[in-house]
Amino acid sequence: MTTAAVTETEGDFVRRINVLDPEFYVDPWDAYRWLREQAPVFWDPVQRLWVISRFEDVVTVEKDGVRYSSYEGSRPHIDLREELSMINMDDPGHQAQRNLVASQFTPRAVRRHEQHVRDVVTEILDAVTPLGECEAIEAIASRLPAIMISDLLGYPRDQWERVRHWSEQIMLLSGQTSPDGPPHVTHPEIPALIKDFYEGTLEVVKARRAEPRDDLISVWANRPDWNTKKVLDEILLVLDGGAETTRTVIGTMIRDLALQPDQRALLLERPELLTSKAVEEFIRWVSPVLNMRRTATEDHELHGQHIRRGDQLLLLYPAANRDPRVFADPETLDVARTAPRHVAFGFGTHVCLGAHLARLELRVMFEELLRRMPDWELVDPTEPKVLPATFTRAYDQIRIRFTPS
Repeated sequence: MTTAAVTETEGDFVRRINVLDPEFYVDPWDAYRWLREQAPVFWDPVQRLWVISRFEDVVTVEKDGVRYSSYEGSRPHIDLREELSMINMDDPGHQAQRNLVASQFTPRAVRRHEQHVRDVVTEILDAVTPLGECEAIEAIASRLPAIMISDLLGYPRDQWERVRHWSEQIMLLSGQTSPDGPPHVTHPEIPALIKDFYEGTLEVVKARRAEPRDDLISVWANRPDWNTKKVLDEILLVLDGGAETTRTVIGTMIRDLALQPDQRALLLERPELLTSKAVEEFIRWVSPVLNMRRTATEDHELHGQHIRRGDQLLLLYPAANRDPRVFADPETLDVARTAPRHVAFGFGTHVCLGAHLARLELRVMFEELLRRMPDWELVDPTEPKVLPATFTRAYDQIRIRFTPS
């Protein structure tokens, strides 16, 4: 393999770049800058994969599903060819599977859920606002997306907390390995979590086969050409993508708006920004999904690096979304930013199916937060614990206080 030239002064950054080490993502910003500027196609000698960090290159890889395949899996060093969800498929099979439910995630279809989203947010804040203080991740950020995706999938409402647990824990551990194990061995806690998810969800699948409803599980469960494992794999994909990522954006922005009162003041003064610009800036700023894998299907060069057929490439979305070649002053949160499209939801054929739902949930949540508890502040302004993960960068707890109402 050809590796990027490294000088003595750059050694500290290179030693930090082990992109499958959760500790790398606790404070990755200096490493992201170095990668973009010095090694936009970087060979990670520890994990033996290519790291792609510039916006233009991430888009190039995402757009070319022939040269860069999703078939062997979206997570590094884990062969997911037996995992039957659409994220691990190439077109045309991927698009055919996606189209089964895509009509339920169009902007027009998602708008029909606005009152339901607002009702759920109202229920959440009704329980919190009289208290004057709460832990915002558990009490606010994690609830809305878990309840909404649980309802859309077709779980009974009383199971939403179980859905939240599956999503949080599987996303936390997804793609990780045991601390002392080889990179192709799944984290030891994952099998038990998947087993619990399969067992808990199978009852819902059986119920929807017997009596279909207007929900996603009914669509998949009643496909005559789908076996039960394929149904469960697709449910798990949508559950994970629909709950944990939005939780991460809500939680991080509760913290960051408290730390940047000028940005919160601008939203209070100009609430229309939430509809036009601010939500996109929230998503760009947080970039909740850290990375996705693609596999090269042919030998080729990118930025002078020789990529061989079968090599894995890891796309760093947060690094791309702070690329100064694309975004002016990219490391500043600007809720009035007019900017090109970010890649937090991916790009091309694999762009996030639930992107419009996430936008709706974020808009309504912050409309109501700013209306009902506009003076929230952090109990402790120091950075909270970042959960150890290689797929999402989320905080463990964020305690806030506010004027009770």
